[in-house]
Amino acid sequence: MNDPLSPEQAVDKLLLAGRIDSITCREIEALFRNAIMAGKRLIVADMTAVSYVSSAGLRVFLSVQKELKKAGGEVCFLACPSTVHSVFEISGFTKIFRFLSSENEITRLLTSSAGEVEIKEIPYDRAALRVLTRDVPTGSLTLIGSEEKLPSASYGEGDVVSVRAADMRFAAGFAALGHSFEDYKGYFGETIVLDGNIFVYPALRRSAVDFIVHTEGEMGTVYHFLHGLSFTGDFAHIVSFEPGDNLFTLDALVESAHTVSSSPVIGITAIFESKGLFGMRLKKIPLEENRRPGEEDIFSGKSFPEWVDYSIEAEDIYNLVVIAGISARQRDRVTGDADRAIPREGRAHVHAVVFDKKPFNRMPDNFPNELRRIVTGMEPQRVVHLMGRSNIGPGLMGIVELGG
Repeated sequence: MNDPLSPEQAVDKLLLAGRIDSITCREIEALFRNAIMAGKRLIVADMTAVSYVSSAGLRVFLSVQKELKKAGGEVCFLACPSTVHSVFEISGFTKIFRFLSSENEITRLLTSSAGEVEIKEIPYDRAALRVLTRDVPTGSLTLIGSEEKLPSASYGEGDVVSVRAADMRFAAGFAALGHSFEDYKGYFGETIVLDGNIFVYPALRRSAVDFIVHTEGEMGTVYHFLHGLSFTGDFAHIVSFEPGDNLFTLDALVESAHTVSSSPVIGITAIFESKGLFGMRLKKIPLEENRRPGEEDIFSGKSFPEWVDYSIEAEDIYNLVVIAGISARQRDRVTGDADRAIPREGRAHVHAVVFDKKPFNRMPDNFPNELRRIVTGMEPQRVVHLMGRSNIGPGLMGIVELGG
């Protein structure tokens, strides 16, 4: 089924009436905010029954417009009475907003913004999937360092693998930022790399995400890993997913990605609204100098709670989340770097960076731009190794096919 984006999914029409002033503006603003958080990128305010708009009302419209523009959307006004339109004109707002005279203009606006992009619906019982497929070369997967010394917490300076930002696009692992080992050895933590931009959550008692983003120019920064995985390549598929009434987990998202792609191994990057995350991260850096005498396995017995921070209840509900990782269609048939990067008990290895609750553009053809906007412009809160039972809301996913 070819469909750029149906109007009922892309647009929300709000029927406004009466006065829009300091008394009613909060209620009006709530209507707009609800539409934004529902993922609507075009909000049409039907002004047919509006009798008056004050500066308080104009301020609400302007605030919403600024927020929507960041996500690639806008507010439009339909059938605005001449007396109300004059208020916009006097305030100079006719240069900021689009005014429509008929319902047909809404459809034309959506069609023109979608262009010639072909988007297909893929059958999947847990979520509505709308897929943009592109003809691109197969990507590549690289293993960084090794996890062999992780259980025994026996890493040393000689185990560090330094990688230039320009040589990786997406990555998940355990890394640090700095210039010398003595400088950065106390700041290793859960790490995610998105379009070459890195986010590190140091394994400290009181931690905060450290990050380096590249808005332009050469990415000459070097990232230092104890272990990790990296994949490069263009998105063969970009998927807009809208979960149904039942819980939609990370495991379900991974399964949906394999429904779309037939590649044995895939790289996944996604933006979505959290419905409750379950994650884990190390609380201590697994260097040999940090291990207690006689401690053999940090993931067993009394060592586990000392070393690992593990979600007991769902966290970060409604936050904006970006993930990167890899997955195998059939875990028991994977070999090479993918075999070493994916846990034996699962089919995926995924890290996530959590941002504040913000709207985002869910048009598949806008995914690369939206990923860049979020990664380079929003404040990160934490980075975790994401677990399969994490609950996921609507979002966008890019799939890099990594072959066998």
